[in-house]
Amino acid sequence: MIGHSHWFRMVWYAIAALALSAGCHSEAPRETAQTNSQTDRQQRTPVVLSPQARQTVPVQVATVQRHRLAREIRTTAVLEADENRVAHVSPRVPGRVVAVKALLGDTVQAGQLLATLDSLELGQAKAAYLTAKAHYEVARTTYEREQRLLQQQISSQREYLAARSEFLRAETQLQAARETLRLLGLSEQEISQLAWGKHDLPLSYVPLRAPFAGVVIEKRVTVGELLTPQDRPYTIADLSTLWAMLDIYEKDLGAVSLQAPVRVTVDAYPHESFQGTITYISDLLNQHTRTARARVAIANPHRQLKPGMFGTAVITAPAESTNAILAIPTSAVHRLREQPVAFVQEAEGVFVPRQLQLGRTVESYVEVLTGLHEGEQVVTQGGFYLKSALLQEEGGEKR
Repeated sequence: MIGHSHWFRMVWYAIAALALSAGCHSEAPRETAQTNSQTDRQQRTPVVLSPQARQTVPVQVATVQRHRLAREIRTTAVLEADENRVAHVSPRVPGRVVAVKALLGDTVQAGQLLATLDSLELGQAKAAYLTAKAHYEVARTTYEREQRLLQQQISSQREYLAARSEFLRAETQLQAARETLRLLGLSEQEISQLAWGKHDLPLSYVPLRAPFAGVVIEKRVTVGELLTPQDRPYTIADLSTLWAMLDIYEKDLGAVSLQAPVRVTVDAYPHESFQGTITYISDLLNQHTRTARARVAIANPHRQLKPGMFGTAVITAPAESTNAILAIPTSAVHRLREQPVAFVQEAEGVFVPRQLQLGRTVESYVEVLTGLHEGEQVVTQGGFYLKSALLQEEGGEKR
């Protein structure tokens, strides 16, 4: 009796399990069928605009055509400062820092004073120049006077020759002193303005000036520090143009050329792209990564981009073949039930949604793999209104 009851319970459990399994398997096809039915209904349901609606709704269409879309090559990018616009500012003579004017991050103009040094060597060179200049003026005056006296037969030939010799010696010394100041970094204007007691600053003061307009990206100087020509107290960079360094894979090198347009995006500005062109492609290939370095010059007038930023670069290269592909404007593509669709105009004021299978996107066009035929008319403006009208007809389902 106990065995019979146990057998009865086992049979009952088996029947219940089979029923539950059948119910689970039947539910999935029902859900799939419901989804397919909604999709089919969307594909068949046209959106009809009345004559009054066509006058108020700005619907524009474009013909589905074949296009030769350029090839896009994606790679990584690292931003760097333009090496041709980076300067290390160093003193031409040793000196002790007496004033610091420019700080880290400051924007400076060409010729702007960065710091002032007190240099014994420069002070001695300036004093030697002023002494030589005074000697030259005296010797020139004496020579000119002796030349006049000789012409009047008042002075002797011997006195004239002595004055001329002294003048030539003084002229040579002045030129040597002037050249020494040039070698120490003084300009012709600064040399011509030298005079005893003309300026409040000592002759030994040396100005450090910016060679061009830019930003102070490095500062290694403090008041009282002794600097030599080997030191680099300041580094100035012009960041109005940056370099984006790209790694081009070996398989893509044949499609990349100089002056090819490039779009660069960075994480800091994900919705903004920065345009540039390739200005350099390395002749050497990295043996480990099998890539070649390429350089893109990018305008950076507002200094949004910073050296060291990582980004993504998209290189626009010529089409791989002469075969045109079916493509439509990106404005013609909408998302409906998480699927890409386009509204096809079948008659005046009659539009039918068509599910698409898309390929690559190049600029303002997207490749169409399936869903459209050449010559059909698709909506490029006003599709949002048609999409809203379609969903309202289907009972206000979520877009």
